[in-house]
Amino acid sequence: MLRTGLPKGRLLPRSEAAVASYGELFPDERPAHHRFLRMPDIPGLVAEGLLDVGIAGEEWLVDSGADVVRVAPLCWYHVRICALRLPGRQDATGATGPVRIVSEYPRIARDFGRRNWGDDFAVRTVRGSVEHYLPDLADVAVECVETGASMRSRGLVATETLFSADVWMICSPSAAGDDALMERLGRWAEAVAVPAPDHMPGRDFGHHRGHHGERLVGPRPRPGTTVGRQRVVITPEPSVTAPHGKR
Repeated sequence: MLRTGLPKGRLLPRSEAAVASYGELFPDERPAHHRFLRMPDIPGLVAEGLLDVGIAGEEWLVDSGADVVRVAPLCWYHVRICALRLPGRQDATGATGPVRIVSEYPRIARDFGRRNWGDDFAVRTVRGSVEHYLPDLADVAVECVETGASMRSRGLVATETLFSADVWMICSPSAAGDDALMERLGRWAEAVAVPAPDHMPGRDFGHHRGHHGERLVGPRPRPGTTVGRQRVVITPEPSVTAPHGKR
């Protein structure tokens, strides 16, 4: 039985539609046991082999460091992982000690802190919105930005974009060795993916070759993505400065 983990919360309607799509596409295939789970938990469960297939945002793939295989991007949302500060405090350091970073993404936040301040920083991991921690409880927030409305309402600006994130269908390394399953997952991903916006390159759901001649399922990897069956590793795109008027 195929074991899948799909995100609940605001993506639950898309997850429920994906479950229905699987049944329509493969009525005669082996049955699947679908679970609706917290997105941050899905990469680790897939990496451990407790799930065969999952759907998760790239930010959680990067932050978990989970050893999973990317099947295809689904375009269920597009966000940027950004450093947020108050205007005029782009170069702020901790007033009385290390720079205080607050984030839902501790691994991403630590990498950001080391790049900017060496060892002179501290990361506080929280759940949910982090904007209200600034400026008295933290100096910098590492947060996902979609529309930017919440950030702007609190008078914050994105001073650096660490990387952009899509939603991916992923599978375990052992599942990736099953060619028939990978063909099926490629078809499923194509059926449930949202059309990419006009400003984004189109997806290609065909098979590609990695650095070692291994067959890949999904799009050609983007810059900053390690291939060779597209194992997820922590290689965010180079940092760029986000225009303050576009969030």
